Amino acid sequence: MASFLVLVQLIVGTFASAASVSTTFSVPNILTPHRELSPPFRVTPRNLGFSVASVSNEDYLHDDSIDSSYTVTPFRPTLCSIQNRTFWFAGPVQIQDAQKRTVALTSSSVAMALNFSHPSWIRELSPRPESSWPIIPLTPAEQFVSATYKKTYQFDTSAHCSLISDTSAVQFWNAWSYNAGTYNCYSPSGSFLAIYTLDPATNKLTVSRPAPVYQKLSIQYPYGSFSTLTVQGKTYLYAWDVYYPPSDDMGGEHDPGGYHRDIHVAVAPTSTIEDKSTWKYYDNRTGTFSSTEPLPTTRRSSAAIIILNDFSTEFANTFLSASIFYSEYHDAYLLVYAPFYPPGIYVRFAPTPLGPWSSRGTKIMDPTQFGYTVVRYALASPIFFQTGGKAGQSLLLTLTGDYKTQAFKLNFT
Repeated sequence: MASFLVLVQLIVGTFASAASVSTTFSVPNILTPHRELSPPFRVTPRNLGFSVASVSNEDYLHDDSIDSSYTVTPFRPTLCSIQNRTFWFAGPVQIQDAQKRTVALTSSSVAMALNFSHPSWIRELSPRPESSWPIIPLTPAEQFVSATYKKTYQFDTSAHCSLISDTSAVQFWNAWSYNAGTYNCYSPSGSFLAIYTLDPATNKLTVSRPAPVYQKLSIQYPYGSFSTLTVQGKTYLYAWDVYYPPSDDMGGEHDPGGYHRDIHVAVAPTSTIEDKSTWKYYDNRTGTFSSTEPLPTTRRSSAAIIILNDFSTEFANTFLSASIFYSEYHDAYLLVYAPFYPPGIYVRFAPTPLGPWSSRGTKIMDPTQFGYTVVRYALASPIFFQTGGKAGQSLLLTLTGDYKTQAFKLNFT
């Protein structure tokens, strides 16, 4: 299987929490051509009826190159398309045999899309029945903790990546550490930035983790953790508050789960996104940016660009997942989201990445028709269906439940 993925190098800096690490590996020459869009900052929205012509189930994401007696289960896969290569980055992926025994497992993973006609067809690159390795490298500090305190690190991401150049993209990941052998005893470490750089001449993909390494949970807003969007040389990093309803006794101030209520945004020059001192933070009440990072010690609803208000109860007015992207078909920026309750996929639109966002949301999919009572992770993207017609007329929706992900094609009229 070395022809599918060859680990070339692991570069580890000196032991320091802010040290940069990277890993480089070969990828198959599987082309999935599509058009990259470069929208202006401000657009004039059109076709805003959001009438849905059809929703079709494209099946579970699966890799037929692995023997059919094995089951491949990626955790919350996300899309990233660079230089006509379309990747599915995911958290841990496990391969189980017919007896449900795990024969391969990795803390982070990547697969490739095989073609644009079948979005659920993937080629898993990281774990195979005979070997596995993580795609996201550990920092020296994580390596030290892992070796000294017998900690196991797991990474996951809940947002599609965003291009920052013709050959590079950014994505934010969440880090967790577990006591060895006890996955019910975990410690959330926060979120961090990963940069992907593809060399199309050599088919080498480099994954790097620059400083700053972490945004700490409960201390900082996790900017970029649920969506990123690059427009005209600036990358918008979307974050949300974590909310614990009074009736919810399963959370706690250190639990990164909870429910998401208000959406905040920071903006970074795309060329210096690795330098957090160049980020600026948006206050929706004043319509201005500040270099001072706000702390999430109190609810700052006036600074948020979106407050979910679609439903009658506060418990229901919370996000479980969301995506923000530009739709050429609508000539608008779209927010596609899943609330906690009732089950459904909804959409809002805006003329700029900062809003103002339409209110209320329009329901575009009922997941209960496909057996979902709760959609914990739902992501939307126009990537797979922008080769014909205008990008955004058809969307790829991925719904994750029971640790499996189904792909759906939604067509607007």
